[in-house]
Amino acid sequence: MGQINSPSNLLDRIKRAEDELRRMRAAIGLASATITRGGLTLLKDAFLRMVDDNDTQILYFGPDSQGRQIIRIRREGGSDVMWTGFTAAGNQFWRLTDRFNRELFSDDTETGGIARPWLPVVLYPLFLPTSTVSGYWTVETATVTESKVLWEGRIPLVSHPRIAINGVWGAINGSTSATYELIANNTVIGTWTETALIVGTRGPFPLAPLLDATNVSLQLRVTGTGGTGRTAVQLLACYTRQT
Repeated sequence: MGQINSPSNLLDRIKRAEDELRRMRAAIGLASATITRGGLTLLKDAFLRMVDDNDTQILYFGPDSQGRQIIRIRREGGSDVMWTGFTAAGNQFWRLTDRFNRELFSDDTETGGIARPWLPVVLYPLFLPTSTVSGYWTVETATVTESKVLWEGRIPLVSHPRIAINGVWGAINGSTSATYELIANNTVIGTWTETALIVGTRGPFPLAPLLDATNVSLQLRVTGTGGTGRTAVQLLACYTRQT
């Protein structure tokens, strides 16, 4: 009888109760916590994960299947908000998407800068068109046998590594061909020659050396050969884009 209430017996019971409490806490997990000083540090590829009441992963910070650190944030229902990943070359990128997983904003992994969205560059004509009967602007080839800048504009801030241009190019009639040059800050960054009339995009041409430059001059220069007929110089679009 005396052994039941002995000090050693009470200590054993207390120890068993503490062990049971620890097991319960481990099984239940952390229900709530407040950190008032310091912080939470995860080491050795530990991860942070949040799952909603529908068992949908809403947030994940940690390693991917190959041990590379990524971030993924999803909306209620599971569509992506923002995530990071890797290209086939192993370069890490990040993307911001709408609820239909359309890419709204992303960075260029090759050279830096913005990948999407593509941004328009406005160019203004420096000439009077010969004729608009065809539905696009032309000049007499004889007036551009010496190279002339026919379109010009400015890029307020170069944020993308490439640029492309779309328009109507080539000969309207006669034995004409034309060479077009895209010039950024007095340096030719792209050139192409057309003979037959064509509507198309040329480029993308490199802008990476000018990343972060401001008030960059952009010109379209045309040189006609053949001396007869008309040459198309109708600009339809110009825009910066990813690599």
